[in-house]
Amino acid sequence: MNQFLLSVLLFLSLSWMAEEKLPQTPSQPIHPEDPALAEEGLVLLQRHCYTCHNPKSKSHDEIIAPPLWGVKNHYLKAYPEKESFTKALTSFVQNPNEEKALMKGPIKRFGLMPKPVISDSDLEKIVEYIYENEIENPAWHIEKDNHKNESKQLLE
Repeated sequence: MNQFLLSVLLFLSLSWMAEEKLPQTPSQPIHPEDPALAEEGLVLLQRHCYTCHNPKSKSHDEIIAPPLWGVKNHYLKAYPEKESFTKALTSFVQNPNEEKALMKGPIKRFGLMPKPVISDSDLEKIVEYIYENEIENPAWHIEKDNHKNESKQLLE
């Protein structure tokens, strides 16, 4: 219980501090017909998700949740169609539980994410933004993946 309270307090304090440190330029949207929606989705993503899933983290040791780039990739593999992707990711965020989780490793490392305080409409905009746009992969994560791929090639 104490760990949960500490997680919630950390989440709230980081949410407050993160607003000043977040990048202000949106990623290039895949759906340019509605750039305002993409902009709003990015702003909401930065405000509500980057507190824990910030792509500007400096190292694997600094993170408190898995990179959103990895989360998106796991969900795309399991749910490649937009409707099923948005339904699955929205459902998990609205009610995080281990049974619905696609990423068991991060739960072991970080614990189950707390349920965020966010409206359904804002969550819908965030999830749509995640699906429709490139999500930044932290530099340290790219390095880690490159090293993993090089190791696989040596073993083959």
